[in-house]
Amino acid sequence: MIEIKELTVKFGNKTVFSNYHAMIPDKGIVLISGTSGIGKTTLLRVLCGLQKPDSGSITGLENRKIAVVFQEPRLLNHMTALENVAIVSDKDTAKRILCELNMENELHVKAGKLSGGQKQRVSLARAFAFSNDIVLLDEPFTGLDEQNKQKAAQLVSSAKLAVVVSHDNADAEMLFIREKIQL
Repeated sequence: MIEIKELTVKFGNKTVFSNYHAMIPDKGIVLISGTSGIGKTTLLRVLCGLQKPDSGSITGLENRKIAVVFQEPRLLNHMTALENVAIVSDKDTAKRILCELNMENELHVKAGKLSGGQKQRVSLARAFAFSNDIVLLDEPFTGLDEQNKQKAAQLVSSAKLAVVVSHDNADAEMLFIREKIQL
């Protein structure tokens, strides 16, 4: 169990979280939802260690490998789709996951030449090619058509633990959500 205790996060004079508490199970899919600007992305950034809280603690993440899919793809544009995924795994695993996401024709295309939806699928593939315990996903279906959303949802559903931020209820309904955290 991941336990968030008395979490406070501020940006200047703006308080995003004040003594926030939450429990996240060790398995399944957890959806974090809420209105724009309420702190969904900030919570993911705190969970993965990119944002230090002003106070509070998070337990249950010790010695666990975390993969992250950000809202905007963070790829190496001079590398191919396959190379971007293989940097965290082996080429066979990278190719298998990319093909699961309908990227078989773009394996050797440089990331800088891919469309937004293709880049998002490469980002998803990289997170799942990494041997992780937890996957944090911030709006993971952005830029994907319905067919590719379904493929991506299948991949997300295979995670040991996926914490998904989404403002889109239709996208969230594709996932087998174990728990929902409303911010």
